[in-house]
Amino acid sequence: MVSAGYSHLVLCHLNHGLRGRESGQDAAFVRRLAKRYDLVCEIEKVDVQAVAKAERISTELAARNVRYEFLYRMAKKHGANHVYLAHHADDQAETILANLCRGTGIGGLKGMLAETATQPILGRPLLQIQRTEIDAYIEAQQLSYREDSSNESLVHRRNRLRHEVLPLLNQVYDRDVAPIIARLGRQAGRDDDCLWQQALAFIQDAAAIAQDGSLLLSKQIRSLHPAVLSRILSHWLGGLLKVPGIESELLDSAMAMLQPGGPAKINLPGNRHLRRKAGRLWVVG
Repeated sequence: MVSAGYSHLVLCHLNHGLRGRESGQDAAFVRRLAKRYDLVCEIEKVDVQAVAKAERISTELAARNVRYEFLYRMAKKHGANHVYLAHHADDQAETILANLCRGTGIGGLKGMLAETATQPILGRPLLQIQRTEIDAYIEAQQLSYREDSSNESLVHRRNRLRHEVLPLLNQVYDRDVAPIIARLGRQAGRDDDCLWQQALAFIQDAAAIAQDGSLLLSKQIRSLHPAVLSRILSHWLGGLLKVPGIESELLDSAMAMLQPGGPAKINLPGNRHLRRKAGRLWVVG
């Protein structure tokens, strides 16, 4: 994490408390590292399993949530405008494959962003660097490090992608597929950004949203390419009206409402409904 003005680094580590003594040793290692390089250091411990149980979510999701909450809180404490994460190219390949298998659209194919538009900015400077390159640098510089033993477990799907799926793909295609998958992510991100720009420009230029928040079904909007129209609907429903769970299947149903003979009403998450009447779409409930 970098404080405002890039004046100094703040080293942050959250102990998830999932590996007993080993977790504590990781935290001690980070503390020694910070002292060696004269860095400000923030270390906290959270009972992730308790959080997962209380919120009825997976341990993996709970760990991710508390980790980002911790980083954002530390950024605010130190006035940091950048938070740097250590995701690398192999992580990106795993993310894109996982998203693909969940049925993602082009937005999910772009994987993790190298830099977000949030405040603080989340940066991933190693996103195009492979793990083998990082390991080679560590060995060449004779750097000490610690390996999270849970990364070897095949309990989590993510680890199975890392240890079983990607090596099999490498074998089948007789090449390292991670850079190819990461390249797909960059291309998908480029194309997705272009489509979103068109969608947001249309909303602004065509005054597509009425003062009461309904979406005006003009001749222009009905003639748009489905790739642009789906993003307009996604922005209107999820971004402006804060309807949760706006996924591709729901967007397909919403777009069908604009077709001749299409439904005049569909269900939305949260016991709400999307209705079409008098040349408009609006949310009720």
